[in-house]
Amino acid sequence: MATDDELRARIIDAAAELFAEHGYEGTRLRMVASATGLPSRTVRRLTGGRPELFAAVMAEKVRSDAGQRLAEAVATPSDEPGLSVLLEAGRAVFTAPRRSWDVLELEAMTRAHRDPVMREVESERIAVRRANARTVIAQLRASGTIDADVDDETLTHFVLALSVGMAMVDPVLATRPRVEDWNGLIARIALAMAPVDLVLPAEPEARVPWRVRIDVPDQPGAVARLARALAAFHVHTIGMQVVQTTDGMRTIDIALTAPPNVDPDELLGAVRAAGRNGFITEGSAQDALDLPTRVLDGATVLATYPGWAPQAAAQLVEADHFEVVDPNEGTDDRANVLRLQWTPDRHVVLQRSWAPFARAEQTRASALLRLSAAIATLSGDADALGWVEPISGGTVWIRLAHPEDAELVAAMHARSSERTRYLRYVSLGEWRDVQLRRLAGGHRGATLVAMSEEGAIVGLGNVFPAGEADAPTLGEAGDAPRGAGAAELALIIEDAYQRRGLGTRMLRHQVALAQRLGFTEVVAVVLAENTGMLGLLRRTGLHWTHTIDSGTTTWRASLPPRPDPPT
Repeated sequence: MATDDELRARIIDAAAELFAEHGYEGTRLRMVASATGLPSRTVRRLTGGRPELFAAVMAEKVRSDAGQRLAEAVATPSDEPGLSVLLEAGRAVFTAPRRSWDVLELEAMTRAHRDPVMREVESERIAVRRANARTVIAQLRASGTIDADVDDETLTHFVLALSVGMAMVDPVLATRPRVEDWNGLIARIALAMAPVDLVLPAEPEARVPWRVRIDVPDQPGAVARLARALAAFHVHTIGMQVVQTTDGMRTIDIALTAPPNVDPDELLGAVRAAGRNGFITEGSAQDALDLPTRVLDGATVLATYPGWAPQAAAQLVEADHFEVVDPNEGTDDRANVLRLQWTPDRHVVLQRSWAPFARAEQTRASALLRLSAAIATLSGDADALGWVEPISGGTVWIRLAHPEDAELVAAMHARSSERTRYLRYVSLGEWRDVQLRRLAGGHRGATLVAMSEEGAIVGLGNVFPAGEADAPTLGEAGDAPRGAGAAELALIIEDAYQRRGLGTRMLRHQVALAQRLGFTEVVAVVLAENTGMLGLLRRTGLHWTHTIDSGTTTWRASLPPRPDPPT
C-alpha cells in the first residue's frame, strides 16, 4: 500500500502536467483526483486547496536553468570571471526563455497582481533569485569589474526585469536576433558598467590560447575599447596587429589566452561589444612568435629550398590547407580562398575556414612567393616572369600581377576615360563590380600588368580560360563558348599610354603566355567599334577568323604547341 509521501508525489506530478496544460484557472482538484485515481478528499488532505497545490508544484517542479546557474555560482565561487557567469545566464534566457522562466511561474507572477496567495508564493521565489543575482554581482564587484558608481541593487533589479521580460514576449515574437548579436549587446551593457581603468589582478592558473579577429571602427580609442572588453574576461593579450583597413574599419587580429572556463562564445560576445564581424579559433604555440620572426623563419628555409614556398606562405597566413595547381585549375579568390600566382605555370591556392583572408595577408603571402621565385632565378630558374619594354616616349615593365596591385589597378581605371572603360567592359560600372584582386591575378589563367617608370600601373592584360562564368570580361558578350584549350584575351590601356606601342607589346606577351600555359586557341570578344583593339589583334601575326553578332565581334586563332624546353 502506498504511503502518504508516495501519494503526495503522484499528486504533485499529475498537478504539474495539468497546470501546464490548462493553467491555474482551468485546473480543478477533481481533475487532479481523476488523473491520480484518488478521491478528492485525499488530494485535499495531502496538498491542501488549489492555491497550496499550485505553490507545491512551483516549489518542487519548476526549475530555472539561469537561476540554477546563478545559485551554483553563489554556492561554489570559482575563478570564472563574473561577467562570464552573467553572459552565460543571459544566453540561457535568450536561447530557451521558458527553461529559465517556466510558464507556471510567469502565470503565478501575473496572478500575483490580484491573488494574495500567489503574491506570497512568488515573492519568496523571486527573493531567492534576487539574492543569488545580488551575490554574483557582489562577487563581480569584488573582482574589480563593476564601476563604483553602479548601484548593486539597481543592477540586480535590471537583471531580473530583463530575464522576465524576455520570457514574457518570447511566445509572441515573430522574429528574434541572432544569438551572437545578443551576446554582443549584453557584453556591451556589461562593459558600460565596468571601471574606466579596468586592471585586474594576475591569475596564475593554466590558460587556453585563442585567436580572435574583429573589425573595429578606424577611430582613436577603438582598439582600447576592444582591449578593455577582453580584459573583463581576464584575458591576457599575447599579440595584436592590424591586418586590414577598409571602409572606415580596421580588422584586428589578436592572439590571447583566457581562463579555461571562459568559452569561445563568451569571448566573441566580448569582442562584438567593441566591433563587428568577429571570428574565433583555437590558438597555438606559434601565436607567441611575432610576425617578423615568422617571416624571417620562412625566408631562412626558402634560401636553401625555394620549393618550400607554398607551405611557407600557408604557415605565414595560417591557412588550413594549401595546394599547388596549374594556372587553369582550382578555385578562384573568394572570402576564405586565396589564389596567388607563383610562377606562370604554377598557382598556389590557400584555404582557411575560421576567418576570411585580409588584404595584408594576401600581400604577405604573395611577397613570400615572389621571394622564392627570385631565389630560384638567382639559382638559374627562369620562371620569374617579366620584361622591360621600350615604348614611344619611355619604358615600361611588364610582369605578372600581384594581389597588392589592386589599388593601382583601381587608380588606372579612375584615370581612364569613360570611352576606354566602355570599350573594355561595355558597362561603365562593371570593372568596379569585379573584385579588384581578381583583376590583379586571383583567378585561373594569368594576369599581366604594365608599370610606368613612375611606378603606376598603366596597362592590364588578362588570359582567362574561355567561358569562365566569373571572369571579368567584356560584359555579357564576353561569355565566349567554353572550349577545351581556349584562352580568352582581354586588355585595357589607360588613355595616356595608348598609341605608344604598349598595347602591341602587352598583347604579344599575352599570346605567348597563353601558349606557355598550354592553350591551343585564343579568343577575343571585341566591340566592332573598338578599332584600336581590332588593329592590335591583326598585328599579332596569328591567323584569325571572326564572326559578328549585334555589334560584337568574336575573333579566334589557333596557337602552335608550346615548344619543348632545350635539353
